[in-house]
Amino acid sequence: MKKLVKAVAKSKVSLLIEPENIKPSTPQMRVRGVFNPAAVRLQNGKILLMARIAETPIHGKRYFISAMMTGTERKPKMKMEKIPRSRGTVEERGFRTKFGMWKLPTISHLRKILLDETGMFVEKIGTEHDFCGCDVDGDLGVEDPRITHFKRQNFYAMTYVSVSTKSGVSTSLATSKNLQGWTRRGIIFRQQNKDVALFPEKIKGYYVALHRPEGAMIFDKPSIWISYSKDLIFWGKDKTLLAPRKKGWDSLRIGPGTVPIKVKEGYLEIYHGVSLSRANDPESRKIYRAGALLFDRKNPEKILARTPKDKPLFSPDPKLEKKGFVEQVVFPTGTITTNREKDLLIYSGAADSRITVRKMAIKDILNSLE
Repeated sequence: MKKLVKAVAKSKVSLLIEPENIKPSTPQMRVRGVFNPAAVRLQNGKILLMARIAETPIHGKRYFISAMMTGTERKPKMKMEKIPRSRGTVEERGFRTKFGMWKLPTISHLRKILLDETGMFVEKIGTEHDFCGCDVDGDLGVEDPRITHFKRQNFYAMTYVSVSTKSGVSTSLATSKNLQGWTRRGIIFRQQNKDVALFPEKIKGYYVALHRPEGAMIFDKPSIWISYSKDLIFWGKDKTLLAPRKKGWDSLRIGPGTVPIKVKEGYLEIYHGVSLSRANDPESRKIYRAGALLFDRKNPEKILARTPKDKPLFSPDPKLEKKGFVEQVVFPTGTITTNREKDLLIYSGAADSRITVRKMAIKDILNSLE
């Protein structure tokens, strides 16, 4: 099969896909970003990304166009609402009506992208929605998937953010035997709880999830939590696992990034951390960087090592991850082992606009922790 896009090496990071490579859903839409992909290696050795595609309607001078999904899961449809601009104001977050309600400027769906065995070349890009919202799930879009393969049980579990007029911003679950058809299991973590990554096997009889409640109260900052489940649907034994540090690259907020991978030393997780570009200025721009955590194999609540506060694993690349829909963001969401599990391919959302990939030796990542 002919390769469509070649990864362009930029220092230690490579550009994989950008909006220009993606076909819009309809002529009335334009692609704002392709980013935050889940990653899984197929049985034939190739790598499948399930990427978030953010599209925005082409707005007019007199109207703001808001898109939403209707119809059933099997026959979803997109509805366009024309709102006179005189009824509100256009702001950075979208259109704010005079009644204080928000209309989003974009709507997201998930689309498959097939890579070759090396994980550095794109072979095929989907041209249609492979997973999207519907009237009862994510009518305002689905975002930021993570896919975990449970080998012993022989199925895949995909967590994703479902944005809805009825349930706000929640995390939902879908399962599949073959990565083709998905069965929606509903909301597993309710409003303002995102970045859910599932460990790839049960630990002491429980499925284990890392997640990030928003932390809207004034007593804490958004942190990484851990929860347990017998069936992937009902979760409990919740507790805070890791909080932002007082100083450093992850001092403002942190959240899970990729599905933890099993290495000889434990479970390795790539997470994201946020800090202010000017530490003493709360109005300054936020910077998203990446670090790593090493969990004990038998006790996921035991963190054996963590990226130092003054040395993130990697920061936004000035050429690829600095400018975009949201600037200064590198957001890791997918990892694949390669070279007989000696190296790690890390797939990230870049400035909420494109997908980048880094190839790093697992040994070097572990040696960088403290």
